[in-house]
Amino acid sequence: MKRAVVLFSGGLDSTACLYWAKRNYDEVIMLTVNYGSNEEKVTNKVAELFSKELDVPLRIVRLDFLEEFSRLRGTTLVGGETPKVSAGELEDMSVAQETAKSVWVPARNVVLISVAASLLDALGGGDIVVGFNAEEGATFSDNTPEFVEKMNEMLKYGTMAEVKVVAPLIDLDKKGIAKLLKELGAKYEYSNSCYMPKGFTEDGKPIHCGECESCVRRHRGLMEALGEDRTVYAVEPRV
Repeated sequence: MKRAVVLFSGGLDSTACLYWAKRNYDEVIMLTVNYGSNEEKVTNKVAELFSKELDVPLRIVRLDFLEEFSRLRGTTLVGGETPKVSAGELEDMSVAQETAKSVWVPARNVVLISVAASLLDALGGGDIVVGFNAEEGATFSDNTPEFVEKMNEMLKYGTMAEVKVVAPLIDLDKKGIAKLLKELGAKYEYSNSCYMPKGFTEDGKPIHCGECESCVRRHRGLMEALGEDRTVYAVEPRV
């Protein structure tokens, strides 16, 4: 039996991974990790929604130490104000790198993969499905094929069961991910990419700020791929 744990953060990438895993594995478990981020309550509600929608069990794990370390570093995702950008500014690599530094959670993907690996090791093995992609890999070193390769090498020694990281979106940008979401029939408008969400609409859609890097990347990818964006924004993203 093929088993997968999907690291679910609520956004387009992990939503695509969840629908993809549901199609490709016999057993799927959602794993959402809380570490005091600004969007945590919204993320948890989104995770619960998709858990019910796809009939996939959800585990939410809280890591207080990761919140403490993020505050120590001054990460804006935890109790701070994230930078506001336009799509044009994201094309400037220096701007993109500064934004990445601002929202960097110390060794987050190393920690999250380790938590998922521990769960799978306890269950007898399986795949850790992650939403790493080419667009974010350009500015985040822990979203690259090299990172996946090194983590898988580590897992050979760090687990008793057979556990590995699988990154189905690794060669895709947000446009490609948007196309995949449509192909999978995903209700992407109920996902949340925003670093500073404003709550929910009456029918349960997250209200995105429309001004952070993640909102801008989301909107640009959906518009380029689908010609529409059903996401609810408090402010229309600057393109």
